[in-house]
Amino acid sequence: MRLLIFIVNRQAGNGRALKIWNQIKNELENKNVNYRSFNTEYPLHAEGLARQICSLYKDKIETIVAVGGDGTIHEVVNGMVDYPNIKVGYIPAGSGNDFSRGFHVPKSPLEALSFVLKQNRGKFYDIGKYAVNGSKNKYFVNSLGAGFDAAVSKLTNKSKMKKWLNKIGLGSLIYIGAVIRLLFTYRLTNITMIVDGITYRYDKVWFATVSNQPFYGGGMKIAPKASMTDGLLDITVVHNLSRIKLLFVFGTVFFGKHTGFKEVVQHKGRTISIESEDKMFVHADGEQIGQIPLKAEVQHRKISFV
Repeated sequence: MRLLIFIVNRQAGNGRALKIWNQIKNELENKNVNYRSFNTEYPLHAEGLARQICSLYKDKIETIVAVGGDGTIHEVVNGMVDYPNIKVGYIPAGSGNDFSRGFHVPKSPLEALSFVLKQNRGKFYDIGKYAVNGSKNKYFVNSLGAGFDAAVSKLTNKSKMKKWLNKIGLGSLIYIGAVIRLLFTYRLTNITMIVDGITYRYDKVWFATVSNQPFYGGGMKIAPKASMTDGLLDITVVHNLSRIKLLFVFGTVFFGKHTGFKEVVQHKGRTISIESEDKMFVHADGEQIGQIPLKAEVQHRKISFV
């Protein structure tokens, strides 16, 4: 009988995920689905669980389903990357849920579950491989960000308002608030970027993102033309932009219209490296991972997603 494994981050969405999981569990039991579930207890636990489950039960399981936010799917994919024959499913239960936007997962948890239960076949999608400051290789599903957006992500994750705004479905406002707070204090720097062997230099850089799919930051369409199947990563650099004008640019990112500004540059490539003159923090799928220098490389059709 088909066995589904659920890895549940009950803390995702500041506790919202626990309510969603209870709904999912009731539905699974009502439908007599053959499943097992595992709860995460600390950072990177989902990655360890996924890797251990794949290793022990690789011939018995068909799909591992992550229940949580973008950080949860990030960890689960990192744990499953060496087991491409096991499919990855996702139930959105976080605050940003950019993975669900980019990979067309239904917003409703029960609809997402129904979709997983109906699908017997997965489809292979691209992911990205990265390393920061000489660290070992890891993987991302949505995007990497170096600079201002990583600083915003860090502040967002520490926000005391996050819990309350998530409860009323306005979690994306946390990101916007962090943008405004850091707008007048963030220090710009110069970067050198190499894309498929071609060197580019940019001055007074706000941030550089490497995207596998269009969305990040809770619904911002940072890379409108990004595709998860084209074997390329999309790079966006925002530089030489006044602090006031940055506000206007951010106002257009939700609609993907920021690419019309001369200070916004985009590239596509398979391999990317970024170095900076000053310190720049880096995030992967919204999780802090370290500092520049950064190296990234596309992994074409590496993971099978439901």
